[in-house]
Amino acid sequence: MPARDRRCMTGRFLRVRALCALAALVMTPLVAVGTASASAVATGDWTQFRNGPAHQGVNTAETALSVSTVGGLRQQWVTKIGGSVWSSPATADGRVYVGGLDGRLHALDAATGQQLWAKPDSALTGDWTFTSPAIGDGVVYLGINRPAAEIWAFDAVTGATRWRTGASISNINGSPVVAGGVVYAATTEDQVLALDAATGARIWDAKPNGGRGSGFYSSPTVAGGKVFAASLNQQVYALDAATGAVLWSFPTGGHNSSTPAVVGGTVYFGSRDGNVYAVNAETGVQRWKVRYGSNILASFQSSPAVVNGSVYIGTNNDRRVLALDAATGATKWSFRTGGVVMSSPVVANGVVYVGSDDRSVYALRATNGQRLWSAKVSGAVDSGPVVAQGKVYAGTYGDSGGGNVYSFALSR
Repeated sequence: MPARDRRCMTGRFLRVRALCALAALVMTPLVAVGTASASAVATGDWTQFRNGPAHQGVNTAETALSVSTVGGLRQQWVTKIGGSVWSSPATADGRVYVGGLDGRLHALDAATGQQLWAKPDSALTGDWTFTSPAIGDGVVYLGINRPAAEIWAFDAVTGATRWRTGASISNINGSPVVAGGVVYAATTEDQVLALDAATGARIWDAKPNGGRGSGFYSSPTVAGGKVFAASLNQQVYALDAATGAVLWSFPTGGHNSSTPAVVGGTVYFGSRDGNVYAVNAETGVQRWKVRYGSNILASFQSSPAVVNGSVYIGTNNDRRVLALDAATGATKWSFRTGGVVMSSPVVANGVVYVGSDDRSVYALRATNGQRLWSAKVSGAVDSGPVVAQGKVYAGTYGDSGGGNVYSFALSR
């Protein structure tokens, strides 16, 4: 499938400007589910998409990079991998993991960028992955779309296959989540799964819309004993994390490919109807919604970061990064880039990091949007950058001959 067509397929990265067309409950509990923690990791690493199952997009352990030091970031290394990078990197124990459109998981040395391994050993024609790796207990989980889609579990050190689901699920464009010994994933065919993280055994398999209509192009979010999933069928669902039973659904006016963030009992997400929403996590009752823009290009595919009373999200319509008041939705500030912002912002130590289709990575002051640092890279940055152990990592799309992974660190 041509890369341009792949871009039209990916929900989190659907391009409104290209007018991509979207293709147009039964639960079976099998084994018990562990308790899922919604807290972000505290090690300084960034171990999965949005840095935790609640998808808050925050690294609270970062200390080296700050408002006063981030201007000293310099490129540390750049590594080309076999396919463009839609995946946000994940880091753990001195390694950087990233998926590529070559359908492989790449493990890189965090200090040098040297590729340590790439798995599966040989990619098949038509393999691809948009998903970001999730790391837990020495295992890296990734969704890979081959002629048939699978979730794979790899040993984090050697890359050896621990397990794979087999060709029994639909395409996976949203990143898997690991929480409490369970891997959660959602597919493009109205399917949310819970798998045993150690064995891959299916715990439950839910079809929130009865198997009808479109599925999920965002990542499921796990918090407070619930799984929150934003669907292309214009619904956001809350499922019981133990059984997959639907607890509530919330209607929007457009397709949803923004991954929800859950903070303080509120679910935050953007929609392709041009609104950012805040919804009560327990009841599904709307707290507020804010529309940004007034034409067909007013949409959100970026996933929000939420911290310190602010919601940070990128816009498609006018190439901006927004900061909204988490309690009211009021705009605090906006920063205009030179391209569409489908990249999901992340926040660490008072700084917002985000990529843009203008082939740049930005660092902005979280309180007022002031640009503190930026760097030009070789391609569009549609995945979210990550911040870990005093470094910023980002992947690129649209480069000649594949994608690049960049590392930026403070100059010595």
